[in-house]
Amino acid sequence: MPKLPLRYYCYVCGQSNDLELDVPLAPKMNRDEIKCENCGDVTHLLHTSCPKCKSAFRYFLSDLNFPDEIRALSEAYVKLIAGVRDSLKDHVKEFNVPVPKRWSVNLSCDCGEEYSAEISLPQLQD
Repeated sequence: MPKLPLRYYCYVCGQSNDLELDVPLAPKMNRDEIKCENCGDVTHLLHTSCPKCKSAFRYFLSDLNFPDEIRALSEAYVKLIAGVRDSLKDHVKEFNVPVPKRWSVNLSCDCGEEYSAEISLPQLQD
């Protein structure tokens, strides 16, 4: 996992913050909470690096914990489907609903590589 530098400016106070992050190669993604050294504001950072050149990375900053939000929505959907399936088990012989295994985003690097990064999603249990 490459260690890559990141300079970001706090959205609250404008303070410059320099970090060195362990950035996984795509399709893996890491989530970090970055805290402003000046005002203490916390921002969520989702990041991944190019699997070809390993020196460029893409990141998403948010006040929300994006992976947890995606997983929570997915889990609610999976529970809803499981409830419908269980309520129909005496009436329907087979009940199949496709559930995506991952959330993914397509990215491109300055080196020319096209790749995707992903977050695993909850699955429907039998």
